[in-house]
Amino acid sequence: MSSLAISDAVLAFACLFAVFLMAQQKVFAEVHRISATAALFGFLLMALASITGSVRYGISSAWSGPHDMLVNAAMFLAPPLTGIATCLGVTVSSWSRAAWGRLILGVCIVYEVCRWFGVDIIYRDLQMAVLLLFALYLLFRSSVESGPKWLIIAAASSYFTGALVIGTEGTLAGYLRLDLFRYLVGLGNLLLSSGLYLHFKNRYPNDQQVSA
Repeated sequence: MSSLAISDAVLAFACLFAVFLMAQQKVFAEVHRISATAALFGFLLMALASITGSVRYGISSAWSGPHDMLVNAAMFLAPPLTGIATCLGVTVSSWSRAAWGRLILGVCIVYEVCRWFGVDIIYRDLQMAVLLLFALYLLFRSSVESGPKWLIIAAASSYFTGALVIGTEGTLAGYLRLDLFRYLVGLGNLLLSSGLYLHFKNRYPNDQQVSA
């Protein structure tokens, strides 16, 4: 089995663990449940992309088409789904399902426009950087408990290192950068989902719900 199949399998496991944590809706405060669902779908997209990638590189290249499609969907939809869910979580607010639908539609439109002009990779990196910085800004201003806060900070560091420092092209110290990228994203998913799980379990005297 190739290193790409192994790194995709490891990432798939991390994503599925994150999906499991975000599926624990009954233990979450009401204000966080829609955000948890959005984050779940973000992690699920990454899980599906990783599973098909592991099959593609480890069993049959016939899965290259579905894998490429799911990678694109995960690359451009998972960051806003999980990133905005994190921002809403740390500010103890929520979007309506309709608002999340508009976000997904908007991201798809922006992606198609960027792809048409050949700047989709720039858009991907800029989107990731803005989401990480904004989430960290809100996190440091929030009153989130120490445990969840540091888990989310560590997750952001892992994402930043993987996506914006290591990247996916070429090799580093004899290892494929793409493999290292997947391991760091997987670690980030484990840390982020654990931090969100602990934070979403917090109860509030009056659940605040802000619908956009």
